Amino acid sequence: MTAFEGEAVSYQVAFVADAEATDGVRLSYTDATAHDWMFGVLWHRQGLSRAGRPLWKLVNTARQRRCMLRLLCQVCGRSAVDGGRIWWLLPEPPGVAVDGRPFTHAPPTCRSCIPAARVWCPRLGSESYVYTVCGSEPYGVVADVYRPAAGRKVGAIRRAVEVPLEAFRLLEYAVAMQLLVKLDGLQRADL
Repeated sequence: MTAFEGEAVSYQVAFVADAEATDGVRLSYTDATAHDWMFGVLWHRQGLSRAGRPLWKLVNTARQRRCMLRLLCQVCGRSAVDGGRIWWLLPEPPGVAVDGRPFTHAPPTCRSCIPAARVWCPRLGSESYVYTVCGSEPYGVVADVYRPAAGRKVGAIRRAVEVPLEAFRLLEYAVAMQLLVKLDGLQRADL
């Protein structure tokens, strides 16, 4: 799910009129297509070429979201489901949603890729947390949230904000970078 330097895509955002939006406007690309939105939020555009060198601190938005929704390993891209449980490797314990359920932005990691991920990823290591879960569901996004300025121009930005999917107004002003999922039946696991 790591981004590569050759995958950057330039784009422009603007606020556009939208009768269904909370304030009558929503953030959009100036050349938007229907594929730019999911879960009511505009998603960051990024290529998938894996060209150039890896940018270890950055996430490829499309790959991260695909792994989360299809329960695919973030390392090899195969299923992270094993024996009815989904394997997850996290650099720290998961966050806790308002309803008390754990959540994360990190995609699953299949059991066989966990040792390699601990070696290759600078954020992991032997101190990382291994879990299994019985299911997951979309909870929110990590996004850059913009403010409308005069003339529907784009104003100030708050970066890397966790926004729940029920925060409709914030989602209308955001560009999502990562999907957050709640984890059901979370259990610590040993390899």
